[in-house]
Amino acid sequence: MLKSYIKSALLTAAVILSNLGAAFANGDDILRRVDEIRAPGSNFSFDVKVTTGSGASMRMNVIIKDQTKGLVQYVSPAKSAGRSILFVGRNMWVHVPGGRRALRISPQQQVLGGVSSADVARTVYSADYAVAGVDSAGEGKQVLHLNANSRAAAYGKIDLTVAADSSKPLMAVFYSANGRRMLKTVYFEGYKTVLGRKRPTRLRVVDHMAGDAVTTMVYSSYRMQKTPEAWFQPSYLSRL
Repeated sequence: MLKSYIKSALLTAAVILSNLGAAFANGDDILRRVDEIRAPGSNFSFDVKVTTGSGASMRMNVIIKDQTKGLVQYVSPAKSAGRSILFVGRNMWVHVPGGRRALRISPQQQVLGGVSSADVARTVYSADYAVAGVDSAGEGKQVLHLNANSRAAAYGKIDLTVAADSSKPLMAVFYSANGRRMLKTVYFEGYKTVLGRKRPTRLRVVDHMAGDAVTTMVYSSYRMQKTPEAWFQPSYLSRL
């Protein structure tokens, strides 16, 4: 009797572990497809306009290299033009015209409204987050629960809602470093055919730390682009 019970318990545990493993593998595959939708390749560039509810706005050109490196160059307003942000791996720097050297900053550094430096310079989630679980959200949706894989990640965790049939990102909720405080919700909108597939061209950011103020990010002029490695050195930013 005891042997039979133990055998049954072990079989049950094995099935549970197998299902969990399959769920995580499925989650990793979904996240990969999400990243492929958000980023058309490993080396590309695009323009982005960030606008707050009060009408303040910024325009930037963003260059991505090898998925994990991002160079943001401010175009407008005039007081910000020439400024640049560099994101390499888990390190981030800012260079201001006239400054002697680039200064290290946090990925949480605010750009405008509810948009942070990491929101602009980072285009894939898998570089900073790992899938902790997958849940059904009903109505053809799934939720990926993502946990930061290092303290350098901009957020402690993300709940990412995607379309179950296509893995299109629909909504993401971002949490503080300890994972307890909900910071903002981002809606992926304005899907258009860009470089061969449907991609979101508008992100609506609801900042829960600022009374649910809304900031929008509008993307345009996507292009495949190979950029010299030298551009992604902090010491080189003053030459751009």
